[in-house]
Amino acid sequence: MKQTTTGPTNAPLLDKLRSRIDEIDLQILSLLAARQSIAKDIGLQKRRMGFDLFDPAREEAVIERLMKQITPPLTARDVRTIFTEIISAARSIQQSIAVAFLGPEGSFCHQAAARFFGSAPELRPEQSVEDVFSMVEKGQCMMGMVPIENSYQGSVTSTLDLFYEYDLKIQGEIFLRIRHQLLSNEQDLNKIRYVYSHPMALAQCRTWLKKNMPGVKIIETGSTSEAARRVSTREEAAAIGSEIAARIYDLKIVCQDVEDNINNITRFLVIGKGSPERSLRNKTSLLFFLPHMAGTLNRAISPLAQNSINMTRIESRPAKGKKWEYLFFVDIEGHKDDDNVAHALREMEKACSYFKHLGSYPTGGEPWD
Repeated sequence: MKQTTTGPTNAPLLDKLRSRIDEIDLQILSLLAARQSIAKDIGLQKRRMGFDLFDPAREEAVIERLMKQITPPLTARDVRTIFTEIISAARSIQQSIAVAFLGPEGSFCHQAAARFFGSAPELRPEQSVEDVFSMVEKGQCMMGMVPIENSYQGSVTSTLDLFYEYDLKIQGEIFLRIRHQLLSNEQDLNKIRYVYSHPMALAQCRTWLKKNMPGVKIIETGSTSEAARRVSTREEAAAIGSEIAARIYDLKIVCQDVEDNINNITRFLVIGKGSPERSLRNKTSLLFFLPHMAGTLNRAISPLAQNSINMTRIESRPAKGKKWEYLFFVDIEGHKDDDNVAHALREMEKACSYFKHLGSYPTGGEPWD
């Protein structure tokens, strides 16, 4: 039988390939330094012209353009991940950015913020969605990351209500596929006797737990991050939580993707005080009250159809302090500066007793893992 030779005889080829990688790395490093220098100059020009330093439309356009030029074995995910960090570094050289998110550290909101902004900004965990809004309104953070809806649990009503109470705009959105990991200090699944997590996460992994860990004691916690923190100092215990929680609390990922349904996706919104420019694909969000009269909802939204605008979401919420009155939240395709959208918004406002443009911003694209 002919034996395949491996090991030292192939070392010269391996060394040659590694040497080539080293050369390419030096070229990349030189180009990144040049890019950072130009990014710094762009920041100075933005300040002189009074432009917002955070430009989500431009950032998204950069990534979209590059993804159209992909050459295998690079993938779209590779390009988005790599250039999110490159853009994050460029943004940080223009201005130091703090981003508030619904904590604690290791939450899925934390993961969404890290995916959207990269690792350069300071990410600050807050105890509630209102705390995130408050930090941004006071200027203590430039932007915030908040959950708005989940594909299974529906809307996050506290976020919807706060858009009425605070004068902030939506700057962007990101869709995050909720992947639950089994985290532990143990390496052997059979040694785990206790599983900690938030009730919602446990419910989303119920079938997997029943099949793979029958008989374990389930312990509910206030969040998946709290579960990871508690498990980090315990033996024979595991937490169901995020990948980022594993890194923060130095836990092993014993089993990956233990959720029962892989199509569990949460939409998060970036909030701030700016108004993003148009990008290739845009979304506009609106909030309004209607007079308590027959036919008012039809009159309010009919300008959308008349102007060939697709409405992607509509939801009503009881208005606080207003008996039998409702707030309506609507998402439409397009940007407020598009002629047809601008015309429709003017007509809609005439039919509403209260009308608020929540923001026009780049659409979130495919969900992040």
